[in-house]
Amino acid sequence: MTRHSLEDWCRRMSERMWARQCFITQGCIDRYCLSASATPESKVVLYRAPLGYGKSVQVALAANTRELERESAVYINTRSCPDSYGVNDSLFAALVLYQLEGVESWRTIKSDIDTIEALRNALCNAKKTIRICLDGVGEAKHTADLIEDLICETPSNVKFFIAPSRVGALARLSMMTGVVTYGADELVFTEEEVSELSGMGGPEASNIIKATGGWPALVRLMCRTPNPNLPAATWPETRSYFRDNLLTALPDSTRTFLCNAAMLEVISAECYGYVYKTEEADREITFLNEHYALLAPTGTSADRMDMHPVLREYLRSLFNTTQRERRSYVLKRVAFWHWRREEYLHSINAALEASDHRWARVVSDSIILDVALRQGEIEVLRTWFGKVPARTIKKIGSLSIGYAWILYFSQQAQQAEEILASSLHPSSRGLGNLDEEGWRDLVNAIGKATQDELVESRILCQKWIDSFGDRNMVGKGAALTCQAFIASSGRHFEDFERLSHRAAVAIQSSNQHYAFIWLKTAEIQAELFKGDIARAMNELLQANKMAEKIQVPKTFLNKMFGTLELQVLHEQNHHLVAQESAQASFDFALNYGVTDILWGCTQAYSRILYHQGFRDRAMALLERSRLAACERELSRLTILTKVQLAEFTLLNNEELGPPILPDECELTFLPNQNQAIQARMALVNSMYRLRLGKQFGVAEKYAKQALQSARAISDARTKIAAHYCQALAAFALGSSKSAKRTILDANLLAEHLNCHFTRLWIKEALLSLSPLAQDLFNDLPDDSEAKATKDPDVRIEDSSVPPVPGNAHSTITIKQISLLKCVSNGMTNREIAERLLVTEDTVKWHMKKIFSELKVTNRVQAVTEARLRGLL
Repeated sequence: MTRHSLEDWCRRMSERMWARQCFITQGCIDRYCLSASATPESKVVLYRAPLGYGKSVQVALAANTRELERESAVYINTRSCPDSYGVNDSLFAALVLYQLEGVESWRTIKSDIDTIEALRNALCNAKKTIRICLDGVGEAKHTADLIEDLICETPSNVKFFIAPSRVGALARLSMMTGVVTYGADELVFTEEEVSELSGMGGPEASNIIKATGGWPALVRLMCRTPNPNLPAATWPETRSYFRDNLLTALPDSTRTFLCNAAMLEVISAECYGYVYKTEEADREITFLNEHYALLAPTGTSADRMDMHPVLREYLRSLFNTTQRERRSYVLKRVAFWHWRREEYLHSINAALEASDHRWARVVSDSIILDVALRQGEIEVLRTWFGKVPARTIKKIGSLSIGYAWILYFSQQAQQAEEILASSLHPSSRGLGNLDEEGWRDLVNAIGKATQDELVESRILCQKWIDSFGDRNMVGKGAALTCQAFIASSGRHFEDFERLSHRAAVAIQSSNQHYAFIWLKTAEIQAELFKGDIARAMNELLQANKMAEKIQVPKTFLNKMFGTLELQVLHEQNHHLVAQESAQASFDFALNYGVTDILWGCTQAYSRILYHQGFRDRAMALLERSRLAACERELSRLTILTKVQLAEFTLLNNEELGPPILPDECELTFLPNQNQAIQARMALVNSMYRLRLGKQFGVAEKYAKQALQSARAISDARTKIAAHYCQALAAFALGSSKSAKRTILDANLLAEHLNCHFTRLWIKEALLSLSPLAQDLFNDLPDDSEAKATKDPDVRIEDSSVPPVPGNAHSTITIKQISLLKCVSNGMTNREIAERLLVTEDTVKWHMKKIFSELKVTNRVQAVTEARLRGLL
């Protein structure tokens, strides 16, 4: 080119490129974590991800300079060039120089070599920070070499932001120091970014992330599509985007491979080769990874690849449309490939999708029992069994037993018993081996527990362990877990500790995922029964970490743990509970939860709804739970819902008459379960007398009954509520000082165990029932420490530390811990006495006890030692 034509070319290209830069960045959010400011020490920021992950946007945003006197930028986008492959090193250098210095820098240039050398000199002598933003470079090797040379030879104030033309381009950059690489995992949108982009907060943003996986292009489409509630793969916008932008960029053979691979349960060269009878899979996978990054290694194996779920669903629908006649054949080969490798869940998924019910006829005992009893894929198998003919199930013993197991845990006990009885038919295949290991008896024993027939289930489980436990470790783990769950439900916490340890050993030795989930559920449930919310959260966090470590399947686990998390968050900080997630947890518990799981979820969600003013919805939720209890003949669940309905009715002031509560003769459950129900009934009776504005002595008597029952079963939450009712009754009877002390004790216990909602609930209930409650609460000392714990922004992690009573070697009481907190805040003995409503002598006596227990000699040492022990 002549100098004039080169100048004209650089001007036209630069105008096009900067116009494209302005257009690309319109309406885009500034993602600080990916910006130049986030990595000021880096020399190169490299963006490698599939199409639609916003690589070009990030490079374009990096070209926006705010301090023109200290910064300048170059923006090169190869799509603006008519033929980017024809842009040689000299033209590239001229274009960069033109954007940096204009035509003045060309006055002494006489050759292509001079142009490149002039660029090197300009960059090396630059005083300002220079950002060289390159989008789509890397195909031409000579230009790639020049870019690498400039990176290596220029000073630290020259920074590069690069989105290569293909994922594998500029490979050597990844080996250099000072290079930061952002891949798909970093480029996906977070909920906060979706909220900023779309203006939708909380649940809406969460739904967008779930639907799209955070893929930026799909997030944009979802914000604009008129059908956001449909699956993302079905949106016309998505289908057009994948067809016109993603697939058209692929070679024909690669496009065919990707479409075929979407039909596999697990994408691997070996599986693809078996199913499609080809040896080209390795080459195609390598090509896809190097150029498009549309496949990524799974967390468990580098040989097995994942595909984005929305892309997979789109490609499957495309396969079903274009190769409908091959679909069933391909899926059957997929099922058989996994069957040969004993990957039974994948076999069932593929066979289910192929609608191949004949596959069930040749299923082996190990497959169905492994997937049902050990892996616990209840939801998948429930769908699969629903499509298998009933006569096939009845003819095969393992199918009958497996299906009965599924039905029991799906709260369909009557159908489960019928199916289990059919397994005894003389024509049923494979009964001999199954009965030798006691599978049918085991399903029957544990099935009783799902129907809340806990005494019978405990006896049958022990009988099963004595008969079959030594030769069936999977079954032994299940039976011991069932016994542990019964002990937890029955509030026999010492027995529960012993049984849970035995169950854990059996579970670990047999790698039994389903029993692991239920055992951890029982452990968390035990802490919830005690009212120790801090320890329940700690158990939940530890269980999730352990499940991740041993790779427990997440589908059922996440939903079950979600029902427990709802109960924990309900107490710790109810502001964090989203109605959508609470409803999802309730729906899951309604279908798959035993009495304790369903009731815990129902009570937590209904009280949150009532507290938020949705009283009709709260009552309707309880009615749904009660109807389910009646249909399934779960008498304990029926009674629990009746008691809560009576409390809500009382708080609504709907009836002046006594609350409608169950009769004592209806309490035919485990002794401690009866105690728990009696405590709640006594509380409702106490609240009713307080509402009447008379019979305060009777109200106090009922409150003491509730307190006595709660103490007998270590139920801290009921103790707190009973203390409040007892205090208000005492206050009405003239014992003001005693009432205040009782309230203070309840508050200390609630604060220590993180039972914040229980305290809030009972306080609001009493305020609505009796005008005297306002006088009592107004006259109490300021509880600033307690108020701080109710801050909506409180960190859950901070409140999940196991509390002191868990330390068997500590005799520090809850009141003494509260006193230590006052000391740590610099309060004097007099101020502490006023705060805790005790005398200064009492404070001094407690301090001596604390010094002795902590083995210290002064207050500073006491606070320091208490913090070291986790008491503060």
